[in-house]
Amino acid sequence: MANKKLNPETEKAVSAIRERLVLTLQFMQDAQEFPSGKQWLDLVEEAASRGELRTLRLLAKEVDAMTSALASHERDGLEALLLSRLGVNKEAERGDLQRQVAKVLNRGTIASEKERRRLEEYAEMLEVTGGEPAEIESVRQLLRSG
Repeated sequence: MANKKLNPETEKAVSAIRERLVLTLQFMQDAQEFPSGKQWLDLVEEAASRGELRTLRLLAKEVDAMTSALASHERDGLEALLLSRLGVNKEAERGDLQRQVAKVLNRGTIASEKERRRLEEYAEMLEVTGGEPAEIESVRQLLRSG
């Protein structure tokens, strides 16, 4: 699988992210016009073959962000496919993210750049998916003040 020897845990993570990315990218190609789909798939395969977990995680963030451009019925279809084929529960992932954001909102301060990026990503996701306006405003207000 890789040019360098990976420990079993890293190898498993690389494989899981690769499978998820390939399934998502292929779904996006089937769902709508996605001319750069092949290039994305090539990037994923190259990073996976080299065992580049960090690169795969970065690609996964970008691809997840792109899925917000899908129509809601397409996103629902993708999420059902991810759950049935790979056991990926996007609803649970969103719940985890919501809990993390709630902790920051309750604290009232942003403790790190990582938290800031998480809040920004969360607000963008809510805006694209039609989240609660009050929740979006709370996150945006904290981002402005912090």
